[in-house]
Amino acid sequence: MSEETFKIKYTIEYERQYTFPAIVDEENEDIELRMANHMFTNLDEYTSSELFKDIDEVRITDRGY
Repeated sequence: MSEETFKIKYTIEYERQYTFPAIVDEENEDIELRMANHMFTNLDEYTSSELFKDIDEVRITDRGY
């Protein structure tokens, strides 16, 4: 058996308790939007927790023949 180089894509799910500023009675959708924006600019902060779920949906996106 020989080795090949593959480019793969997969999904990892994290679960983490996080303290985030919110206003009493603020809609969840509004908080989630602000949190998503914060996550995008501070990704390391959110991915430093323990893995919650096994790697899922591994797909080969390119095969290096």
